[in-house]
Amino acid sequence: MIEIEKDIINRCRQKERKAQMHLYATLSRRVYNSCYRILNDSFDAEDAMQESFLKVFSGLDHYDDNIPFVAWVTRIAINASIDKLRTKKLDFVQLDNNMGGIEEDDDDWEDTMEKVEKIKKAISELPDAARVIVTLYLIEGYDHEEISEILHVKAGTVRIQYMRAKQRLLEILKTA
Repeated sequence: MIEIEKDIINRCRQKERKAQMHLYATLSRRVYNSCYRILNDSFDAEDAMQESFLKVFSGLDHYDDNIPFVAWVTRIAINASIDKLRTKKLDFVQLDNNMGGIEEDDDDWEDTMEKVEKIKKAISELPDAARVIVTLYLIEGYDHEEISEILHVKAGTVRIQYMRAKQRLLEILKTA
């Protein structure tokens, strides 16, 4: 986990450019990756990342030192990404309810990495809303209630959409 020194944060609050550049250099890759996992588009992810840092630097006076700084920045990035998706009319679509299974292979590293790549590719093939929920839950580590707050939908909707997305992932993986 990346730790940001309080001194850097305080210097950023004072609008010190070197401190801002240090913070950007330290967190930009992580923020971009979070944005990309939500948006599934490098141009949009770059745009959301830039918007996120603008929000971070302009909102530092509202940052609560009791919250881990990296988590606060990541939350801003995720919200910026979701806002960008909303401008594209994010739709919670119905997915097929067919269940499928994944056969287990040997546990050696190459097989594992191949499976990871297949799963990442399958996630990228999901509709936007499903991809967002799966990404927030499985990769970013948010629970259903936190996701419902982020997306401004009911927690039950998140649970159902997650289960449908998981079923769709299994179907995609079965045909891969």
